Amino acid sequence: MAPAEFSSPAAGFDDPIEIWLACHERVLRFCSLMRRLNEHLATTGADADARVTANSIRRYFNEAAPRHHEDEEVDLFPRLRARLSAEDSAALAPTLASIEEDHRVTADLWKGLDERLARIETGERASLDPSLVDRWTALYQHHIQAEEQVVLPALRRALTPADWKAAGHSMAARRGVNWPPVEPPATRKSVVPIKARK
Repeated sequence: MAPAEFSSPAAGFDDPIEIWLACHERVLRFCSLMRRLNEHLATTGADADARVTANSIRRYFNEAAPRHHEDEEVDLFPRLRARLSAEDSAALAPTLASIEEDHRVTADLWKGLDERLARIETGERASLDPSLVDRWTALYQHHIQAEEQVVLPALRRALTPADWKAAGHSMAARRGVNWPPVEPPATRKSVVPIKARK
């Protein structure tokens, strides 16, 4: 039950959509990991593997997932709304509003999951409420489906290269990544005149 990796490669910020989609994959992997953790706890208890896994899940949903939601609410969705025609904006508004409401609902649900995971992390024999894990997972699956099937095509149609560049800078800064990295000045090589070479 190895914990999943969730760091974002610095090079990826030149394509913010790839960072965004990679976050979706990680969310679903961590949802699946919650289910596997519960099965492990039922048979083995809060051993070292369970404690490490609980820590990994907590780190992702306490640190990375909120940044992902900010990417959407601060960088992607405002730029999308600004670029849409009145007709497209009206058509997309309910989906964007629903996604933003999902962020608030998942934040509330997370409190109960986080509290249990914190207890597991300390070695306490506890478990996650399976119905809460199911609700959490179903909510995220529906959420991601709406984003990828409805919002993603609109983003690709509407945002300009300048929008994507600005979003990439902002997303990198949110994660403490210096992007694009500052290139060191080229070192000047000494040139030996051809006639002096042997």
